[in-house]
Amino acid sequence: MGFKTQLAISFFYGIFLCLAISDIEAAESQDDSARQLLSQALENQYRGHYEATLEIKNEIFPNGRDSLSGTIEFSDEVGERKICLAGSKKSFDYHSLNFGKEQWVTDDYTHRIRRIANRQWKKGVFGNLLTYEDMLKLPTEFLLEYSSCKGIKITDSTTQITMVLKPLYQSFYSRLEVTLTKKPILLRSIVFYGQQDQKLKTMDIKAYHETEGKWLISDLTVSDCDSLSQLQMCFRHFSFKTISVAKKATTNLVGFSLLKKKSKDSLSGYPGSDTTESDEEGGGRVSN
Repeated sequence: MGFKTQLAISFFYGIFLCLAISDIEAAESQDDSARQLLSQALENQYRGHYEATLEIKNEIFPNGRDSLSGTIEFSDEVGERKICLAGSKKSFDYHSLNFGKEQWVTDDYTHRIRRIANRQWKKGVFGNLLTYEDMLKLPTEFLLEYSSCKGIKITDSTTQITMVLKPLYQSFYSRLEVTLTKKPILLRSIVFYGQQDQKLKTMDIKAYHETEGKWLISDLTVSDCDSLSQLQMCFRHFSFKTISVAKKATTNLVGFSLLKKKSKDSLSGYPGSDTTESDEEGGGRVSN
């Protein structure tokens, strides 16, 4: 092999190596940007102890429309969620404990309280639009399952992040397309993809309620991508409470730092917000 040939090989190898390093740096930069944006969206979400009224309109083609209404009570600091709804055809009484480790429902027919086994978490709650596992993540905690970024698209008003989920959460969804608004950075929509990379459903945030500089989703719609089925959720009449000192001392916030990178430069991420006292509904509603 001549000197010129060796020189040419070294030259092209150098170019290839530079391109590879550039791609790695670009991917890392993209991943850092995605983590920061998702972390900020979570940080802007109100976390605390609050109650609200909830109305659900469930349109399942061709069965027509059904509606449920009632109340919710979320205690984010201690990982509890209660949803009590009733309608003309059915009722729904749901209780989640210990950050989702336990889920309980009241059976419509026997009126007995039963625990949802882990193997049933993929089972639908309202048709095929929401599963019991979705109930733990709704509305914004899907973002906590972030593993890596496959792409970012930026427009004048939004940022779209294609995120791969953590392996433990890939049994149902392979990836999510998350759209965030810019000012402020809030979740606007999520497109859910299945294991065969097919679109399963979309969740669109229609409006937010602001309180003390934080935001709560007040209107959202979940739509099936293979049918006309649609679920509308409307939250109203928010009220806020402080958590007791005893409960606050035992609060587990480990699950809320999952956006951290495993390095000393990791983001402080999503530690949960401090609870502040507010007995009356505050702020206002903003539509996306």
